[in-house]
Amino acid sequence: MKIAISQRQTIINDRTYDCLEHTWHKTFKGHDIYPIPNIVHLDLECDLLVLSGGENTQERFLTEINCYNYAMVTNVPILGVCHGAFLLNYVYDGLNKEVKGHQNTTHDIEMEGETFQVNSYHEAGIYTLGKTLDIVATDPDGNIEAFKHNTLEHWGIVWHPERMEEPLFPSDFRKFLDNDYQ
Repeated sequence: MKIAISQRQTIINDRTYDCLEHTWHKTFKGHDIYPIPNIVHLDLECDLLVLSGGENTQERFLTEINCYNYAMVTNVPILGVCHGAFLLNYVYDGLNKEVKGHQNTTHDIEMEGETFQVNSYHEAGIYTLGKTLDIVATDPDGNIEAFKHNTLEHWGIVWHPERMEEPLFPSDFRKFLDNDYQ
């Protein structure tokens, strides 16, 4: 499967760079990974679009909206991770909010009747879930930690699976990935 992943931007010595964490290659081992440059108008071709974590910039936002539009037109599945999940929630008319105590920590979530421990590197959360999105996981305080579109293969998770020893995904997303191997 060809997986295109958006990148965060960072500035070093007044120069802007696109960055993708190396652990994404381990997370999607066996698949072809293609980092998406933060170029607003680009040609994209993939089997899965991943909107990754990291800070938001104007170029990144416009690039990811362009990628989202491509995915909608071509019916490509989307996984939003952290920043990407908040972006998807925004696109589906949800509201995001500030959440205290989620920066550089781990905490429990309830997903599919089980408790899991996930990481957290943000101080953002979902205030109201976007239209056509369904809750998949919550934390003990009731914060939404994962969601899925109710008719499209669009998932959002606010933890970072690429930073986990064993990446955690909702079971239907895991089945989607695993079906590519068969």
